[in-house]
Amino acid sequence: MLRRVLAATLCIAAAWLLVTGCAPRVVKERPGPESLVTENGVGKERRFDDALDTAFRDALRKVVTGIIGPDSERANAQRLGTYLYDIAESFVVTYQVTDKVRSGRDTIVYVRAGFDRDRVREAIATLGIEIPAGEPDYAASPHAPLILEAIDNLTYLVYFEEDSMRISDEYARLCVNRVNNHLANQGYEYIDLDRINEVREEYFTLYRETQGEVSVVQLIAQGLNADVYIVVDGVVEYEGEKGGVHFASASIDLKAFESATGRGLGAETGYSGRLGLTSGRDAAMRKCVETAVQNATAPVIELARSYMLKAFEEGIRYEVVVQGVGGYDMLRPFTDALRSAQGFRSLREMGASEGQARYYVYYMGRKSELIDEVMSSVSSEPGYRGFAVLVSRGNTVVFGFEE
Repeated sequence: MLRRVLAATLCIAAAWLLVTGCAPRVVKERPGPESLVTENGVGKERRFDDALDTAFRDALRKVVTGIIGPDSERANAQRLGTYLYDIAESFVVTYQVTDKVRSGRDTIVYVRAGFDRDRVREAIATLGIEIPAGEPDYAASPHAPLILEAIDNLTYLVYFEEDSMRISDEYARLCVNRVNNHLANQGYEYIDLDRINEVREEYFTLYRETQGEVSVVQLIAQGLNADVYIVVDGVVEYEGEKGGVHFASASIDLKAFESATGRGLGAETGYSGRLGLTSGRDAAMRKCVETAVQNATAPVIELARSYMLKAFEEGIRYEVVVQGVGGYDMLRPFTDALRSAQGFRSLREMGASEGQARYYVYYMGRKSELIDEVMSSVSSEPGYRGFAVLVSRGNTVVFGFEE
């Protein structure tokens, strides 16, 4: 009888664990909804508990970056590591293990963790790290629809740093195509790999002439009018064959940057775990790359969109190029038209060469509205007959003279 009771008790306990194993685990009193912030994290270690701790660190780092910005987070990485990230679990108020996979002798853990933003801010302040004044409430902003529309119109460029990457060219291109497929499925605009290949040699030459002062991918992104560029890299390992099954694993890094400044917007690492296929070594390795890049793509795109959202608070950045207008005196009516636009915030000249000038215009309004205001101002100016919009794509517009 006692054995039956114990067996029944164990069965009930096992069923309870089965049902609740993937449910969110609350480890501390949950803060109010206005302070609770959730982030995804990933950790790879030998032991599950160590991998979970690493995943908490990864998620907390994203929360901290959202509070102080990526530049400040990098500058204060050592202090933050010692006093926050090393005790990341103490800041977690709720979490859910969303996935767990084995990769050789390692365990990879994916979590979605909730943090008390106010408590994290207090901890940052005690370290003497400056916290930017109040984060804007975009939902309450009268400009929210404009900003969100501009975010949806971002143009992305995905490529690799050929001189320093650890992954093979074949798998790097596979990563690029997979990220581009995700962007296409989400309806986001991106620069096709074939278009990048058409101009890459020109920008590699420029990269070498500048002795690598600016990333070659950033140069290509600027040249092709992309707002955000993503650099792919990683490691793919073949782990042998057993019983006709070929095993491999991969970890793929995706790092997003703002094209205009090279400022980091976020990074994600996707892991495949140890996967096996009977169709051969190459098929197994490709499958691992596809799985790993799939795990990293959506999170890094969301990070990039989130930080660009903040960047647009003081005005949506449009890249404006004017062609065929020679000399400062001829350009003055055009720049005056930009500055007199109703939603104008600021103007930054990015470069000028014979017959072409490039600007970043910060403007709180739609691109179509900026175009209309500029054209109505310059259409009657001497020398601007036949002036029109030659290209309009994403957040970029090219003005010039029709042939």
